[in-house]
Amino acid sequence: MDLNENARITYEKRYLKRDDQGNVVETPEDLLRRVSKNIASVEESYGRSPEEVEKTAGDFYDLMAESLFLPNSPTLMNAGRELQQLSACFVLPVEDSMEGIFTTLKYMALVQKTGGGTGFSFNRLRPKGDMVCSTSGVASGPVSFLKIFDAATEAVKQGGTRRGANMGSLSCHHPDILEFIRCKEKEEDVNNFNISVAVSDEFMLKAVGEDEDPYYSLINPRTGKPHINVETREEVQLNAKEIFDLIIEKAWQNGDPGIIFIDQMNRFNPTPHIGLYETTNPCFHPDTRIATEAGLERIEDLYARVQNGFFTAAVDGRVGGAKQVVNGREYYVNGVYGRRARVFPTGTREVLTLKLKNGQELKVTPDHKILTVEGWRQAEDLKSGDRVLVQSGPGFWPASDAVGEELGLLLGWISGDGWLTSDGITVGLVFSGEEETPLMERFRGIIAKNGGGLRKPQRRENGTWQLLFKRKKLVDRLKGFGLKAGKAPEKRVPEGIFTAAESTVCAYLRGLFSADGTVNYIDEGHRDLRLSSASPGLLRDVQLLLLNLGVMSRIYNRAKKNPTVFRYTTKAGEEREYTGGDYFELIINGDDLVSFKEKVGPLLVKRKEDKLARIARFSRKKTRFYSEVKSVVYTGEKTAVYDIQEEDTRSLIAQGMVAHNCGEQPLLPFEACCLGSINLGKFVTPGKEVDWEKLRQAVHTSVRFLDNVIDASEYVVEEIARMHKEGNRKIGLGVMGWHDMLVRLGIPYDSQEAIQAADDVMAFMDREAREASVLLAEERGVFPNFKGSTYDTGLAEDRIRNATRTTIAPTGTISILAGASSGIEPYFSIAYLRKNVLGGVDLAEVNPLFVELAQEGGFYSEELIKGIVETGSVQDIEEIPAHIRSLFKTAMEISVDWHVKHQAAFQKYTNNAVSKTINLKTEATREDVRQAYLTAWQEG
Repeated sequence: MDLNENARITYEKRYLKRDDQGNVVETPEDLLRRVSKNIASVEESYGRSPEEVEKTAGDFYDLMAESLFLPNSPTLMNAGRELQQLSACFVLPVEDSMEGIFTTLKYMALVQKTGGGTGFSFNRLRPKGDMVCSTSGVASGPVSFLKIFDAATEAVKQGGTRRGANMGSLSCHHPDILEFIRCKEKEEDVNNFNISVAVSDEFMLKAVGEDEDPYYSLINPRTGKPHINVETREEVQLNAKEIFDLIIEKAWQNGDPGIIFIDQMNRFNPTPHIGLYETTNPCFHPDTRIATEAGLERIEDLYARVQNGFFTAAVDGRVGGAKQVVNGREYYVNGVYGRRARVFPTGTREVLTLKLKNGQELKVTPDHKILTVEGWRQAEDLKSGDRVLVQSGPGFWPASDAVGEELGLLLGWISGDGWLTSDGITVGLVFSGEEETPLMERFRGIIAKNGGGLRKPQRRENGTWQLLFKRKKLVDRLKGFGLKAGKAPEKRVPEGIFTAAESTVCAYLRGLFSADGTVNYIDEGHRDLRLSSASPGLLRDVQLLLLNLGVMSRIYNRAKKNPTVFRYTTKAGEEREYTGGDYFELIINGDDLVSFKEKVGPLLVKRKEDKLARIARFSRKKTRFYSEVKSVVYTGEKTAVYDIQEEDTRSLIAQGMVAHNCGEQPLLPFEACCLGSINLGKFVTPGKEVDWEKLRQAVHTSVRFLDNVIDASEYVVEEIARMHKEGNRKIGLGVMGWHDMLVRLGIPYDSQEAIQAADDVMAFMDREAREASVLLAEERGVFPNFKGSTYDTGLAEDRIRNATRTTIAPTGTISILAGASSGIEPYFSIAYLRKNVLGGVDLAEVNPLFVELAQEGGFYSEELIKGIVETGSVQDIEEIPAHIRSLFKTAMEISVDWHVKHQAAFQKYTNNAVSKTINLKTEATREDVRQAYLTAWQEG
């Protein structure tokens, strides 16, 4: 091992084993052998021979001894020792009860005692002043408990070898968000936490003014409903611009709070089916029809069909589809395209019913986002007059079905002018008028052909004709397609039609509109096709079928204050009467008449078809694929609910409306991650090129090492073992020595060439880490929660061992051990005195690469180094060549944008998080801080 003095001191102060008297009893070499042997011993459990285990231990040792790779501190400290807790970071849930809070506090102490860091979301805790039913008291709020966790960390770290590290977050929607943002105003408060505000894209749009209305609602986590001021009884809203300004102000003062872009984080959750019950996800009622490659499927049936696999969701073209330019402005084009998605159950929730003025209805949880002309809105926030986008073009239908065109036509006529008796034995069809009578022969033929027998028409008392058939074979077949008995107001489209081939759907509609449709023409402005029914459910079903064919329609309630009484005489001379009840009308007009005629085809009744042909022509008034909100109705219904994940546009079409897919969710409770970092500065050839083959080998060995760490680790909390070892098996391979690599390549940190290099290097590491994990899966099996994950595609190249493979950690002390620059950070200083570290030791730091280049260039001297120590910078020293100075700019000499661009480049190819610090000069302004946050959001 070739260690500098600082590395040896750090090993001794923090990592090396000691006896009962506190004497160091191992060398750094001994430590690495201890770690290598311990981690390699896992190979035995996978059937490898003692010789293979010994060779693997040697590979691990060489990798670490040459400072090509080092694992996180807990692995170095504890592997092969009594604690054997080897992971670096843990997420612990904080439940909204006294028992839950203090159980988590105990878990935190156990984790920190063994060198792990802990992260907490305090979102679930009820706000200060909220009621506590069990004690008839009031809650003290999340910040009070955050301070208890902070104090406990202070006590635990006094006897530890590693500083207690905590991350605390709170949603911008929490009622106590102002107190949270201000909780570190005093220097002595909350020193063992970094805190961050979790903000959504919606919040950021309001904060930067892209959404004209800056106000947003606070949500009480106890109720899931808007927070109400106890004095005024009014809903509390905050101004996003003011909250963002306050975040910036406090960050400018002392570095906290940071910001978590929660929407972006959740776009990359590989296991959305795990842990989702912990949060209030937007969800759909099980009867919701989703537009898919198989037609219009109930979401509950969709889940039964695909389980944990993928399906193709229909996505509206106005959400990230093709664009066109009109009058110099870009617009998304109407229409529908397909995107890969998955569906999963999310527990039991209360749902509301969103009703549109055109008759469409959608049952969702109150927090579900719906796309309006003005942007995304939560369902509970929608008001009468808000314009909701509906499907704007033809969707998808399967290539074939079991129904077929003939039976589709028959089912259509039955839905319009027919019935299934309540005993489920007899099906009847009615025909009236001279033009319909010849159709009886056509339907007699269809019935006979399909096993229903050749039935004779019967004359009814009111002068119409009917066909009755009760052959069990055909009746049961129609019932199998979803034909149901019921009174007229209960009629619905048979279930089988929603997932039939397009030709069958069109045949069904042709039969339905031929039997019960009306073609009207008053004048050019009043021409339409109408379908009347006592069943609003039937018309809403038809409306969805039409939308998926690209035809817009509207439904009207024709309820009468004074119902009409109809009288007639039977053949026997008996006088009878009946009362005409309420009915509803579905109306198609404008350009949609043309679309209907082109799609559905000729109506069976010649008079209706001739009239439709005369009125079906394009008009000046083009179809607008949106409808105004009529009402939002709370019924108190609680039901099992489902959600969908579509990662590209995060949208789908539900009940014909454009809706958001799965929403915000916290990091999964009890997840852990074991980390390790590759020292990039060691992978540059003398010819100033990246040694890709050497890097590939290091990545593959490191992935095996970290996967072994999962099995070798002892977990202080059983739930963590279940989630990490027996669940997702997440690892986090990262980097250090990034600035070192750039210097060796001759590339300045603040240059586009450096950003491209970051892109190339991390893309390579991500690809090779994935390949290594796939190879491990072939050898050891996929991670236990694989089924239902985003990798569960059926493709061999997606069968993977680890749910995540890459993380870029800060690498504070392990970068000292490796003699490398920290993480992806630029140098903090070129020469300085690292004071009071490791419990009171001062360490002199002079950048070894600068010394190397200065000696090669002939401008090195002790006086030069002393001068650099005074400022830490080389930028004003003219005797240093300009190209050398450009390579050694320090963190505070590099602009905010370059800091964020480096993070963005690495984040593109990193499965988990990227740690990045922006060091600002004392004279930095609030605008500098604002620019940092905005650039980070814009860069994703």
